[in-house]
Amino acid sequence: MIVTYIYSNCPQDQIKVQLRCRNFVDAINRTGSHSANLLDIDSFIENSAEAQKLCAGSDIIVIYRYLFGPILKIIQYWKARDKKVIVDFDQAINYLTPEHPGHSFWMQGVPPENCFIGNKFLENPIDPIPLEQFKWGLGMVDAATVSSARLADDWAQLTTIYEIPNYLNTYQYPALNQAKENEVWIGLGNSAPYASFKKSGLLAAMENVCRKRPQVRLILCGLEKGLGKELDIHPDQIKIYPLHLFEEWVNILLKLDIGLAPGIGDFDLRLSSIDLLEFMISKIPWVASDQLASHKLLQYGRWVPNSPEAWENAILGIVDQLDVSQKKASREPFLYALSQDVSVNIDKVLKVYTSIISQTYG
Repeated sequence: MIVTYIYSNCPQDQIKVQLRCRNFVDAINRTGSHSANLLDIDSFIENSAEAQKLCAGSDIIVIYRYLFGPILKIIQYWKARDKKVIVDFDQAINYLTPEHPGHSFWMQGVPPENCFIGNKFLENPIDPIPLEQFKWGLGMVDAATVSSARLADDWAQLTTIYEIPNYLNTYQYPALNQAKENEVWIGLGNSAPYASFKKSGLLAAMENVCRKRPQVRLILCGLEKGLGKELDIHPDQIKIYPLHLFEEWVNILLKLDIGLAPGIGDFDLRLSSIDLLEFMISKIPWVASDQLASHKLLQYGRWVPNSPEAWENAILGIVDQLDVSQKKASREPFLYALSQDVSVNIDKVLKVYTSIISQTYG
C-alpha cells in the first residue's frame, strides 16, 4: 500500500501535523512492506509535477483537516481518476467558541494569520464559511479518520468515519535530565485550550499554588506575550513560550515536573488523550479534569472536578511529594505510554486504510 498525506503549511498547525501526518509516514515506511509520502497542501492544490507523481502512484490520499475552496476542486480531480481520498481531522470544529483560536476561521471565514493556500493568501472573508464547506467536502471524500470516538459519533451521518487515535513516536521524547535549580515547573499539555485553563478553575488554583509555593513556575506555551499580565501571579513565576515546531514543544515538555490537562465543555470532550500520553512517556505526573473523555487512563494520574479548590489540593499534593509522584510516573504510566507507540500500532492504521479501499471498490 502507498499512502500520501497532504499536510497544512500554516505555522500554527505544525505540531498537529507531526502527530497526524509525519508520525504515520515514519511508521508506515518503517514497515518495509508499505510506503508513505508527505505532500504540502500548496503543491497538492497546484497539481505540481511532484503532486501528480505522488498522488497518481498512491492507493489512498489523506488530507489533513481542511476541506474548502480549491481543495474541494482538486479532490474532484483525483476522484475522477479513481483515487481514494479521505480527510483526517482532530478538532471539534463545530463546537468552537469565540475563545478558541480557530473560531474566526471556521465560523466567520477569517483566514488564519500567516496562512495561505496554493501560494496565495486566502481571501477575507472566505465565503461560504469553512465549516459549511467542510460539510460539503465530507460528502465528496470516501471516508474520514478522526482522533477520538466522540468526533466519530458527531460526523457519522455525513460520511463513513473511522477512529485513529493520536499515537506517540516514542523516540522523539528522549529521557533527559532537566535540572532547574529547585524550581518546580508546572504546565499544560499542548492541546489544552487556554479558555479551558480559565473556565475549569485551574487558573485560579494556580494563582493560589504560586502564592503558597514560591518555587513553582507556571509554564504556558503558544500564547500571547502580554498574557502574563492577566494573571495574579508574580512575573518571576510565569514563563511563556511561543511555539510552532514540534521540537520546540518537546523541549519544553521534558522540563515539566507536573502536567495539567484541563477540560470543560463540548470541544474538550472531543479531544484525544495525546496530552496525557506525552506526560506519561516523559515520566511526568499529571492532573486532569474528570470531564475529559480519557478515563481509560484513570489509573495513571489524578482526576479532579472542575473547581479551584480541587485543582489546588491535587497540585499541592504532588508538589509536596514530588519525588514519590515522579517515581510512580516512571513505572506503569510510562510502560503504558510505550505501548502507544505509533510503530507498535501502525497495523491498526493500515487496516483502516485497507477497509476504506475495499469498501470503495465494493
